[in-house]
Amino acid sequence: MKAIDDMKDELIIAGLMSIVPHAVIAHHIPGRIRLKISLEGLEAVNGTLTADNPIQIPGILSTRVNRFARSIIIDYDDKRIPYDLWERVGHISGRTEETADVVKQLRAVLADEG
Repeated sequence: MKAIDDMKDELIIAGLMSIVPHAVIAHHIPGRIRLKISLEGLEAVNGTLTADNPIQIPGILSTRVNRFARSIIIDYDDKRIPYDLWERVGHISGRTEETADVVKQLRAVLADEG
């Protein structure tokens, strides 16, 4: 089952990372982040993020997509997902050298599901 769990984790990370190039942080306080999304980013989201289907990362409490405002609000447990990880994710666009470190940190969060 570890291989299946690892594959699922990689799909989660790939889904999140597909949105990242199209997003910028509009507002962030510990426990809640609002990302502004480009039109292309909305296509990447394309119905995959809803209240019933949030980003499947341990510590994500809820996601809300406002297509009209082109934004995503993510409520999260800041004890499970560090504030600085979101900051790094939100500023990764155009800084591909940081992608590997961010993905490594996301894998660690996914591995800590207990």
